[in-house]
Amino acid sequence: MPFIHECVRRFRLDNESLDTEQFMTVRQGGEIIAFGRIKPYGDDVYELGCVGVVEEQRGRGLGRLVVQELIERFPTDAVYVTTDLTEYFDKLGFTRTDSLPRPLTEKIENVCDKLRSGVVGMVYQRQRSGIAR
Repeated sequence: MPFIHECVRRFRLDNESLDTEQFMTVRQGGEIIAFGRIKPYGDDVYELGCVGVVEEQRGRGLGRLVVQELIERFPTDAVYVTTDLTEYFDKLGFTRTDSLPRPLTEKIENVCDKLRSGVVGMVYQRQRSGIAR
């Protein structure tokens, strides 16, 4: 986790309640080169978050790989993300939404603007993509 903590700080990602059990990683030669998490907010709200790829490994599709794997593992059919990288998540099938669960709306209002400006909520509907649980 120290490496992920450092990357989360460096990439200015959500560092709230980082828990090893929430993360998946991609490794090369034993080193973490990409990661992401499914962050719970209580028992029924989850967020796809902290997607990061180390700088020297970017542009190889690792972020897409992490997002796709997390979508498959997601515990609900609506996969939410809060991000300022809307074009990136558009390409992955997410759409912007103003209808977020309350914890994510509160996160944007209270946390995100301190990390990055222009953060919005986006959703990916697994039912429409054929990946429904």
